[in-house]
Amino acid sequence: MIKERRIKHGIFYSIFLMLVLGCNQNKTTDQEETLSIGSDIEILDANRDGIINPYEALDVLLLMQEENQKELKVASFSSILKEYKKEEAEEIKSFFEEFDQNGNGKIELSEADEEMLDIITMMDENKNKEVTISEMTKFDFASAFLASEEEIDENIANIFEEHDAIDTIELTKIPEEEQERFSAWDINRDKIITKQEIKDFETANNTPVRFEIKDTVALMNGVITNEFPATVLQLLFEHPEVTTIEMMIAPGSIDDVANLRASLYINKSGLTTKVNAYSHIASGGTDFFLAGKQRIVEEGAVIGVHSWGGGAVAATDLPKDDPSHEKYLDYYKIVNIPTDFYWYTLQAAPANGMHNMTKDEIEKYKIRTEK
Repeated sequence: MIKERRIKHGIFYSIFLMLVLGCNQNKTTDQEETLSIGSDIEILDANRDGIINPYEALDVLLLMQEENQKELKVASFSSILKEYKKEEAEEIKSFFEEFDQNGNGKIELSEADEEMLDIITMMDENKNKEVTISEMTKFDFASAFLASEEEIDENIANIFEEHDAIDTIELTKIPEEEQERFSAWDINRDKIITKQEIKDFETANNTPVRFEIKDTVALMNGVITNEFPATVLQLLFEHPEVTTIEMMIAPGSIDDVANLRASLYINKSGLTTKVNAYSHIASGGTDFFLAGKQRIVEEGAVIGVHSWGGGAVAATDLPKDDPSHEKYLDYYKIVNIPTDFYWYTLQAAPANGMHNMTKDEIEKYKIRTEK
């Protein structure tokens, strides 16, 4: 089956990608953290690809300035960086302990719930059925969720073989339990699914967001990853002529924290967001759409919402005053979306499902500003 990002990664993925992939920790002992020149520089390489993209570095510096709540002065930067890393190390340790139920310093496969079992298994580098903090920090999380072109092609062939089809699959002949998945592939909404439609959708679903510039419009396709804030900053700096982001296929995010940060860059810049009659956005893609100062929704656009998951406790099981909800509630307040929308998304569909919003829901929660 083609890899799918149904989980809105509000706890596990956000913390993992921001606190682990965003920093490099060198330890001489279990208690002492040392900061080398190399690790200081590497903190600017947010996606850990060995290349410092100027916009990637800018995003990290903006984040540090926001958390420091004042200008980053050269004289005090070393101490700011040290404190920044110390806090990150403490947070990831706390997070790790949340899953380490027996407190032995390892996450055993038996401690992972059904939702987390696959990812914990992939982290288990030496295949001894337990994961250490070291294995967690070295894990290439984003790649684990992005299928290659060869994998996509193989899966498409399997799908058509399973449904005894050659060139097309009629949506009306698909069992009800599979309608949600197949409907997403029907890009032109004609109830007939072609191999190319699946290929186009799944390519976007397994490729970090890219923008294609057409006059004053930036066409957006792809999945939102930890490099998304840098991609957005590059768009804003290099294409000041762009006034509208038209989202084509944006099925979700691997990193919610990065997504919300990038979304606020768009909101502060005053750009319009748009989904056309053939657009398909969901989960983190929907959150990003809400960043638009003006939001255009054409009839036919698919806007999906669901609860987030990935932590030791499901979002719906947390009390309303739990801190895990704060980043979403704060964001919706900034972009002028009723807080009721957040609680609605948690109930609309579980983390492993998706609910496509109705016209009435789009109006009720002010998803559209332009009619």
